[in-house]
Amino acid sequence: MRQFDPYDSLGFHCNLTYKAFVNTLKKRLKGTGASQVQYRALAHIITEEPISQAELADRLFITPATAVRLIDRMERDGWVVREQDASDGRIKRLVPTKKAAREWKEMSQGARAILEKAYRGLESSEIETVKRILERVRQNLET
Repeated sequence: MRQFDPYDSLGFHCNLTYKAFVNTLKKRLKGTGASQVQYRALAHIITEEPISQAELADRLFITPATAVRLIDRMERDGWVVREQDASDGRIKRLVPTKKAAREWKEMSQGARAILEKAYRGLESSEIETVKRILERVRQNLET
């Protein structure tokens, strides 16, 4: 039986690529007051507003308790506020503050610069093909 070679795995390559993105993002975020985890949380909160605490935990692949601590820090630092869901009082919706919206604009420019660097020499059709393949792999693993 042939031994498993991690370099044959898309998951392994995705993990290596993810780490490269995270390390670059950490450098880019220096001085903004946001960690890379807060950046990722803010990305979901801003683009999916209003998002619940539970939905954020799910998107970030963290436990609800870890999400609460993260949101507590983000609320303390003025990035988000919790608002009661209009139809279900048990649910807290996360709303970005004006500070978050203002800072997000600058962070987005930094993220765009990271993507431009990462995608250097690639055709847009190649990037779209990779996205479609990875989506299919995720769907296969989730069923």
